[in-house]
Amino acid sequence: MRQTDRHTVTEALRAAALLCAAVAVALLFVYDRSDGARWDVLAALFTGAACIGAWALLTRNEPPLGPPEPAPEPMRDLPSVLPRNPVDWYLTAGMTLVALAPWAVFRYASYQEIDPAVLVIPALLLVPWTLVVLVLTVKNLLVRRLPEPQRLLAEDALAGRVVAVRFESAGAHWLRNVSEKSTKLIDPPLEHAQHLKVRDAKGDWYGMHGLLSALTGPDHARKQLSVFGPRTEGRHVWIYWPERWEPVLAVARRHGHPAYPVVAIADDGEMIWGYAALDYTDRYLTDPANLRATTPGVRARPVRPRPYFRPSVHGRMLLRLAVALAAVTPVLLDAVSGGVSAALGLVAAIAVIDAPFAALRGNTKVPDPSRYEVSPVHDFRTQPGS
Repeated sequence: MRQTDRHTVTEALRAAALLCAAVAVALLFVYDRSDGARWDVLAALFTGAACIGAWALLTRNEPPLGPPEPAPEPMRDLPSVLPRNPVDWYLTAGMTLVALAPWAVFRYASYQEIDPAVLVIPALLLVPWTLVVLVLTVKNLLVRRLPEPQRLLAEDALAGRVVAVRFESAGAHWLRNVSEKSTKLIDPPLEHAQHLKVRDAKGDWYGMHGLLSALTGPDHARKQLSVFGPRTEGRHVWIYWPERWEPVLAVARRHGHPAYPVVAIADDGEMIWGYAALDYTDRYLTDPANLRATTPGVRARPVRPRPYFRPSVHGRMLLRLAVALAAVTPVLLDAVSGGVSAALGLVAAIAVIDAPFAALRGNTKVPDPSRYEVSPVHDFRTQPGS
């Protein structure tokens, strides 16, 4: 199977799995519990499980970036249009289902099965959960408003001038370190970060981080960096800072994140938003030769990640969804009733709620060596030579 055909099949499987889950949730909302098994809901759930299982099997050994492409010609016209990240429709649909499914499952499993007074506490927790996740999904995934410093950078690029320097990319790196403030001697908590490592024409090193994590799951920006880094390794990229970097830095300080907003753009026009630390940055911002004009109408395009199965991330999530399916199956078969039915519904709801957090924990703590260079843990409490 060709790479493009394989990608089309795997994307169709992901979409089908989400569609089946949406059908199951809708059926639970539309029809209240009655005598007899709910084969319609079970058919939707097990079909969705088969689709996501087939996706995992097809992508588990897939090269994460596809076949290497020839290096593009050096970019001569600097883009002036820096778009927001595209909508991640799969994540948006998934988080919408995570918002609605726990309430739908528990409501169906407990309807007319136990005293309504007993339902008050779970309802007080599940209804706010649904509302909060829906609001965050709309705000972070659909509206996808850029942070204010990045918006100012986009405005400067559109106005025609930015600070821009050409770097050679050394790929994506995963940083793991022990903070100087950590007092735990055994198994101290690690701080995790991913960054793009680049080198300028003088041989000096620099780096940028992706946008901050979203609250709604494994964020789009982190996945973009994990693709952009290996794809540009050994090639050149442009990094922009805003022309108005002093007021932009004041905004960043006011928001408690003192760093420069940047964007990295490859020669083929692909881009990622991010931040750069204050260290070693002034040497670029204060050099008048780095103030460059952007070309009107030239548009950069955000990197579109290509998800593939990772046990440390998707395995954790699918395990919880399997627990939810196992818990709700006796209810849908009408094999249990009363308090047992309500309890199984609550177990399924909790498992669904924890599924995206399990994936986020795995995505944050477990590096992917196929996309990142993983350095040893650095303990900042230990001085060199001590």
